[in-house]
Amino acid sequence: MKQLLLPVLLLSSVSLSLAQKPTGRTRVAAPTTAAAAPQAPTTVAAARMAGPGATVTVRGIITNGPELGQLRFVQDQEAGLAVFSTTSAALQALVPGDSVLLTGTLKDYKGLLEMDPVAQVVKLAAGRRVTALEVAAADLSAAFVEANEGRLLRIKGLSRLTTTGGTAATKLAGNANYLLDGQPETPIRINVASTGEQGVVDQTPPPGSFDLIGSLSQFTQSGTGGYQLLPRTFADFVVAGGLPVIAGEPLPTNIYRNGFTVLFQTVNPGTAKVEYGRSSQLGQVVTLKELATSHRVELEDLEPNTTYYVRVSATNAVGTSSSPPVPILTDNKKRPNR
Repeated sequence: MKQLLLPVLLLSSVSLSLAQKPTGRTRVAAPTTAAAAPQAPTTVAAARMAGPGATVTVRGIITNGPELGQLRFVQDQEAGLAVFSTTSAALQALVPGDSVLLTGTLKDYKGLLEMDPVAQVVKLAAGRRVTALEVAAADLSAAFVEANEGRLLRIKGLSRLTTTGGTAATKLAGNANYLLDGQPETPIRINVASTGEQGVVDQTPPPGSFDLIGSLSQFTQSGTGGYQLLPRTFADFVVAGGLPVIAGEPLPTNIYRNGFTVLFQTVNPGTAKVEYGRSSQLGQVVTLKELATSHRVELEDLEPNTTYYVRVSATNAVGTSSSPPVPILTDNKKRPNR
């Protein structure tokens, strides 16, 4: 991390506390203050240039939530910055998409420039778009640099995730490093706090090609190198560009004289739509509004012993995927018991 010292604004009301970094490291937190002097906000890039010891106010968008523990990253259109606190409830309440004003003092922690202590947190809005800097897998090493520290990156077209020993990664462990396409200079770090159904811990990386989204952090004893990507949730492992691609043909089940149930799967979550009719022109539609990867749609009031053509599709923020119409035949049986 390059350092350029500017005049420092001294803070008062000093207290010390133990802080836990998202990688499980323990260290003594920097002094905290009860209040901060009003400051005009600067860009994140300008704040980074001020260097350790400077008190700054930045305006930006939060890119992660509690899945990285007590660490948050804030970014604007040009740069990103780590923000850390064990005592600020306002900071810990922030989630991706929150627009904020943050005031605090910069410090160097193992190469990572971070705002710590945090003197003031002002939430301006919620639900703002979080934009990742897109990088091709072929240019991966060029992205792990100081200029991108603190930014959300999307590495596109990765083919595998390995352990540091070079074997294929299977069940991902918290507080462990893995290598993107087996390259030792571009590791990712799985945070122990990213657990549960949406978390990364205990998940298996997707087979085949995928993109990976994460915040670029740094941990080094020498002051140079040591960059590592921090994925937030398992949704950061993006297959098929995020499209809700239809996995195989729709499967009919519970077939009876006046209907049947259509089952289909999608690679990524999406809303479901089933179009059907007695010809390939279709004409009738049933939709489900909930995002899901497993879809179940019941079609009713059909004619017995009749062939119906069925086309399924799914939509999310990335786009729509659909399958060609397939024929499904009703029969003369009564409706099965549910």
